[in-house]
Amino acid sequence: MALSSEIFHSCTRPGPDGKPLPNSKPLLVYFITGNPGLIDYYETTLKRLFDTLRTKHGDTDLYVYGSSLPGFVVDKLIPSSPPYDLAQQIEHHTSQLLMMASKLSHERNGAIVPIVLIGHSIGTYMCLEIISRWQVKAAESRAPMEIVGGICLFPTVVDIAKSPTGRTVAPFLALPYSTVIAHYLVKIVFLLVPVFVLTLLVRLITGMESPAAKTTAQFLKSKHGVRQALYLAKHEMTTVAADKWTDSLWGKPPSLSPSTIFSDSTNSTFNARRDSPFRKRSSASTMPKPARTPSADTKLFFYWAKNDHWVADDTRDDLISTRGRLSTLISGGRRVSATSELYRPVMEVDEHGIPHAFPAKKTHSLIIGDKLAEYIDEISVPLRARNVMEG
Repeated sequence: MALSSEIFHSCTRPGPDGKPLPNSKPLLVYFITGNPGLIDYYETTLKRLFDTLRTKHGDTDLYVYGSSLPGFVVDKLIPSSPPYDLAQQIEHHTSQLLMMASKLSHERNGAIVPIVLIGHSIGTYMCLEIISRWQVKAAESRAPMEIVGGICLFPTVVDIAKSPTGRTVAPFLALPYSTVIAHYLVKIVFLLVPVFVLTLLVRLITGMESPAAKTTAQFLKSKHGVRQALYLAKHEMTTVAADKWTDSLWGKPPSLSPSTIFSDSTNSTFNARRDSPFRKRSSASTMPKPARTPSADTKLFFYWAKNDHWVADDTRDDLISTRGRLSTLISGGRRVSATSELYRPVMEVDEHGIPHAFPAKKTHSLIIGDKLAEYIDEISVPLRARNVMEG
């Protein structure tokens, strides 16, 4: 069975013409893989997430989408040849996200499409970069979408070369032609080994369960996979360094200027916000409502491993202390945050013993699927409340 290029789950309530109802509420969940960038690894997690959200949010047109990174599977839509660096991966996902959002918006008469980005490992860096670029775009030049949330699983967003594995592989990847040499060595070693035999070897050596082991075996036998993975890792070592993002990405209270508060109701920014499908439309009031800044609308969640070979403990702890939301433990084991902290990212350290490579085991994949649904609930509940209050 060939490697998949994408996974797509959808649940809509079509009208008489078979198209989505114009006033329906869409939600696009867009997933970006880690490296190796094969979406097959995440099939169990994305299916669990979709099934859970569909049960909880039956009144929402739900779309859960993820694709393999360019260079890992054959993609005729990409004109250039692999391998592709980190910048090219980001550009590809940005274009794909805009295309999907525009399509969903067009089906709903131009409504704004809420989007939750999810990334794993280096996919988290791509998510933050996409959100950061979206935030600085002028409202009138944006695509018809609103990035309402970003979820970072086992994030490698700063100083990846300082991680235990990064310190090991960075010197090798810095050598001239190292990625090409390794690529051909792997091809020679496994040239005559059938996929099913290689799958058994991967299971025996790594402890992966069968689906993940088979995906890994197909990756090792693929035309460009190994070279693409090493080439991308080489760029990760040099690109993912110090925290480069501004406070607006990490969250700050919305600032409302007089011009924003008293802007004319015909202003294009206000109309775009007012017509969001998560807001109840009403003609009872003609008073313009204050527009929110992107940083107030994009809620970030980070899920860290307790021990992660791709993230140094000091890196994780520093980011949690400087960028994470401060909370207080109260009776009943529940954590609450001060109002001034609500715009900062939620940062949680795993307590289930789940490793960085969570797709290797089905049990871990299911737990992560449930955790993603939990985070998306936290994103969607404020949206629904805002829908009622601003209607």
